[in-house]
Amino acid sequence: MDGQNRGEDKFSSKGVSEVIVDGDEIFTISVATAQTDAITLKSLSDGEYGNDYQVVSEVKGNQVFVKLKRVSIVDTPDDKRNAHKVIAATLEITMPENLDLSVKSDIGSVEAKGKFQELSFNLIQGGCNIDGTARFANIKTIDGNIFVKTSNAVIQTDSHHGLVDFPSDMFGFNVWRLSTNGGNITVKKQE
Repeated sequence: MDGQNRGEDKFSSKGVSEVIVDGDEIFTISVATAQTDAITLKSLSDGEYGNDYQVVSEVKGNQVFVKLKRVSIVDTPDDKRNAHKVIAATLEITMPENLDLSVKSDIGSVEAKGKFQELSFNLIQGGCNIDGTARFANIKTIDGNIFVKTSNAVIQTDSHHGLVDFPSDMFGFNVWRLSTNGGNITVKKQE
């Protein structure tokens, strides 16, 4: 019953100011900005029940909501062995520059590259790698590492049990708040 479910969705970004990703059960979330007027979502659901899930999106007002949704009507056997082999999902988003991006995920890691207005990540198991700029960023992880490469930013960090490394001569108009319970925080300057 191994399945693979690929999806691609492309739509106009006219009137959209924020992309909100419910990344629960999605292992890898990659986001890049481009000089475009469209939002493109590419997804892959793999694993024993991969065909039973797909990434869906919905536009409500000026927001786009993206999440992994169960599309099968067949019940997954309630078997303890299924907990770790049900699905491996990935999501790739291309969006216009200078929009807000919000991601929350139980297991996912986020890779973001480009120019954003605001970034908000709340990651329980995963970490993040950001190469870009944002007017405001609020990045939180529980155990995942945070790696940021940015410019023109004031950096505020809080790591309860991890290491923090960022340039002392970094300053600017943008505000980045980075916090983790057990992960490390590393910030580098964009050239």
